[in-house]
Amino acid sequence: MLKKMFFLFIMLGTLLLPSYQKEQNKPMNTLKINFQEGDLPSLHPHALMIYLRGISVAKTLFECLTRIDEKGEAQLAGAKSVEISTDRLRYTFTLRNNKWSNGTPVTAFQYENAWKEALSPSSNCSRAELLYMILNAAEAKKGAVSLDSVGVKALSDNVLTVTLAYPSPYFLELLAQPICAPLIDPKKKEPSEFNGPFYVAEWKHGDSLQLEPNTHYWDSKHVFLKKIDIFMLQDVTTPLYLYEKGELDWVGVPLSPLSSEQINHLKKGVALRSHPVDRAFWIFLNTQLPSLSSSSIRKALSLSIDRSAITKHLLIGGQPLAKPIPSALQPLATSSILKEDLQEAKRYLELGLKELGFTKDTLPPLVITYSQQANRKQVAEYLQEAWSRALGIKVQLKAEEWNVLRCNLEKGLFEISGCFEAAFYKDPMELLERLATINSGNFPKWVYLPFSEKIYLAKKEKDPKARMQLLKQAEEILMEQMPFIPVSGDTLLFAHHPQLKGYAFDYVGAVDFSRARFSD
Repeated sequence: MLKKMFFLFIMLGTLLLPSYQKEQNKPMNTLKINFQEGDLPSLHPHALMIYLRGISVAKTLFECLTRIDEKGEAQLAGAKSVEISTDRLRYTFTLRNNKWSNGTPVTAFQYENAWKEALSPSSNCSRAELLYMILNAAEAKKGAVSLDSVGVKALSDNVLTVTLAYPSPYFLELLAQPICAPLIDPKKKEPSEFNGPFYVAEWKHGDSLQLEPNTHYWDSKHVFLKKIDIFMLQDVTTPLYLYEKGELDWVGVPLSPLSSEQINHLKKGVALRSHPVDRAFWIFLNTQLPSLSSSSIRKALSLSIDRSAITKHLLIGGQPLAKPIPSALQPLATSSILKEDLQEAKRYLELGLKELGFTKDTLPPLVITYSQQANRKQVAEYLQEAWSRALGIKVQLKAEEWNVLRCNLEKGLFEISGCFEAAFYKDPMELLERLATINSGNFPKWVYLPFSEKIYLAKKEKDPKARMQLLKQAEEILMEQMPFIPVSGDTLLFAHHPQLKGYAFDYVGAVDFSRARFSD
């Protein structure tokens, strides 16, 4: 049905229709959403951590020890109680009486085994470093110690203990993420059973995903939707058209990002909604590339862009970033502020070219890779024009499907590419820590010993003020070395059926429809 309407839309050149809010005012029990970035490669929770839409769907399929509520706070979910030691290093969880979609019990051993599989040296788990706050986790991932020494242990079917390497005030927030979900068979590439509010009723790869309530779920009485239908239309314009026809219930981040024109259209109809999120749009620079190995050249690129223009016309809803980390995560710490300065940009370019033995003529063209997401091509075109005009260097553009680009970012198979990044908990450590070592989350593949030392000391520091001071010093180093170019903060912009209630955003910006409902 959706694909037929898509072709009809293209043939007729239909203009955007009057506001959805004027139609479909009766309660429904099926939520219809779209993944504009396409299908998910896998529904394994370890693989879902790198996609906002993946984290969103994982929250409906899996029950972690905690869950983020509508107020953005971590609440006990798969665990019914937790005891925390006075030094805040040992957590003892007692599990609820929950069951998998096949009716078998969820056990503490399934949590332990899933987490240890994520930390196995042979595992391809995305973002395994998020678990490194656990005792011996980082060492186990490197193969330096056995998985048995990792600080996760099931004492019985319903009691799980976790020992941390250092106090982590954000630990309960992290536990709500898919990487902390239990699994019946962690080594199985594609899970077939789910312990969350919903299970997979049907999956037509590349076309649609249908979820239905898990009747064995411990809190099934608070699951109100009878079905979640997920479609995979990757065209930028079609989802809004279908939303205004009543064929979709949600458009916008994090499911079907809106273009600047669509945002302005929804603003006129007073349909646009917003949600604050402390994520940032960063332009990642592959520092392993000879032409980007100089911090002087990287700073020249940063000084050549107008952040205000980008946020006004392209990344609408965002705010120009004056420093690498959003201020809500870490107060202003830097002695300098990011801004456009073309004279300084030219000076740094000359320094960098001299350092590397290049001239403008011999410097290889820089390649910006962008995805099909809303406005990403326009951002890439702006950067190409700005750098060519201000610095006189050659810049090429390359389009890539988002799933492919996201994996290539992890592997360092790119030169320049921009995307939004957000912390999984309200603390600057998670964003900063990614750059302390070579790992899948360190897209620039940049390691700088003075920076890594600040992060290491901050992890061990027990005094909150001293810890934050170390993190501020680490941010100063980022300003000086510029492994990525901070561009914009963000506000999530979206629209949905006027009767949709009960959904919740987590800190990273994923949306949880587990308790969603349509109300009068």
